[in-house]
Amino acid sequence: MLRKTMVICMMLVITVPAAQAVTEAPGPMQSLQKPVEQVLQILTDPRYNNRANIEEQKEKLWAIVGDVFDFEAIARGTLKRNRWKSFTPQQRSEFTDIFTRFLGNNYFNQIQGKLQNERIIFLSEVMKTEKKALVKTKIIRKAVEIPVDYSMWKRQGKWRIYNVHVEGTSLLGNYRNEFERVLRQDPPERLIEMLREKVETLTAETTEGN
Repeated sequence: MLRKTMVICMMLVITVPAAQAVTEAPGPMQSLQKPVEQVLQILTDPRYNNRANIEEQKEKLWAIVGDVFDFEAIARGTLKRNRWKSFTPQQRSEFTDIFTRFLGNNYFNQIQGKLQNERIIFLSEVMKTEKKALVKTKIIRKAVEIPVDYSMWKRQGKWRIYNVHVEGTSLLGNYRNEFERVLRQDPPERLIEMLREKVETLTAETTEGN
């Protein structure tokens, strides 16, 4: 249930009213407006009800989400610092790539065709530092309201998400605990292989659905 909620959080954000727009460089909250509008259009486009167009929809969604989320930082954050340092440069690269693919395939498979009018409302943004902020929102699903916070930072002049907190539970922490259990017993290669196997399974599920 928690991960499904995080799926929605990654794919949906309700837009900020136009009256709030400003001419200065957008802050963290406003930086999400345009990509969210694009995501909503793609998710509600009736042409994607045709299973033959699913891959096209997936590619378009991933291109947008991949630009808003800092998946390199997210992948690194799913490992304890000492674990990350123990990975070789090649292992870090492979892990980042396969984890990003896993996240994308997993989330898309769960959300595709299952959207039920969920929406996220922006509440406020809290500047932690000049380049770090917390955007507070709530997701509305039927009569239930769930607090969701986005940790963002500014890199190369652009605000991007590096963590999501749902009801106080961290996306990074969720995976960090799972991966730590694996790495206590097996080398990094095994974790990478496990993720690769999951990606293959998720890809097969998408293909079978088509």
